[in-house]
Amino acid sequence: MSPYSEIPVVGTVNTLTGAFTRKESPSVFAPVADALPAGSGVSIQAAVLGDAVQGNPHWYRINEDTYIWAGACTRIDPYPAFPENTRTKWTAVVFEVR
Repeated sequence: MSPYSEIPVVGTVNTLTGAFTRKESPSVFAPVADALPAGSGVSIQAAVLGDAVQGNPHWYRINEDTYIWAGACTRIDPYPAFPENTRTKWTAVVFEVR
């Protein structure tokens, strides 16, 4: 069990591109645990909130202390329903300079 907000999820995903797994935390600053080529199968133990990468803060915990960014993977089926307060809400603001 990690110290991060997580939802227990059991399933398998495939990497969409080459991807790094991270040790200790769901962060791009965490040490690299492994480099996976595109199409690698990964077993998932939980959905976790971590560093937002390209606006997506969702990661998967793949064992006790290893994580992979969910944006580098196919969706698991069924896709976990993240709590409403963890979803990123974007508002476009357009300013006209005169």
